[in-house]
Amino acid sequence: MARRLELNLFQITSPRMKNICIMGLGNMGQAIFDTLKDDYEIVTCLRDDDVNEKVKSCDVLLIAVKPQDFYDLAGDFTVDLDGKLIISIMAGVSTEKISLLLGAQKVVRVMPNLPLKVGAGISGWYANKNVSDDEKSFIKDIFGRMGTEISVDEEDKINKITALSGGGPAYYYYLNRALRMKAEELGFNEEDARKIVGGTLQGAAKLLKETGECSGKIISRIACKGGTTEAALMRLDSEGVEQTIMDAVEAAYKRAQELNED
Repeated sequence: MARRLELNLFQITSPRMKNICIMGLGNMGQAIFDTLKDDYEIVTCLRDDDVNEKVKSCDVLLIAVKPQDFYDLAGDFTVDLDGKLIISIMAGVSTEKISLLLGAQKVVRVMPNLPLKVGAGISGWYANKNVSDDEKSFIKDIFGRMGTEISVDEEDKINKITALSGGGPAYYYYLNRALRMKAEELGFNEEDARKIVGGTLQGAAKLLKETGECSGKIISRIACKGGTTEAALMRLDSEGVEQTIMDAVEAAYKRAQELNED
């Protein structure tokens, strides 16, 4: 009998795919679970249940564990996964490696980001050649419920999406935190600092979306010659902040590639 795994497994009954199992309940697995739970009948699998028994009855297995944990997990599967659709939201682990380790033919890699929890996620996905059109439609439906889904034709683009939108919310929160700390340093209390910074960033995002203009054009309208915004932008440029951000994304992209080799 396979050893008992210390993770959460959920079985979801779907009208299109008979059974879906979500394996792993970290931040992303929980967010997906929370998004789907009102629309699907969910049966929990307790930690001391036999994983293979649960997976045996599934048509779809969604893997939401950390990449580093996957390799140990893969060795515990004894059930035949050949005809099942495998959906992985793990960063870096290729469809080829997943197929090899699990003995599965139909594998989809999806890179969602955390805003899917509020229906505003970006989910890039890639399906290998064995995934049918109906199964691709199923992927579009599931992740379309959580925001915007984007199909890519090259698997390495999933690693690039990981670096851009997968980590993108953290980059946004990083900026938010820096501005909020500075607001407090300038004498605003925490509540007002959050209102000022949060409202500013949300308003800027809304303006960008609704006008459809490029960022550079909007910046030029805000930064008057000799003005305060120009002074701030000149300091950012002198510190090489724009290049640092691009370098940071490149570092994330390279790490995503390395995860497949670990």
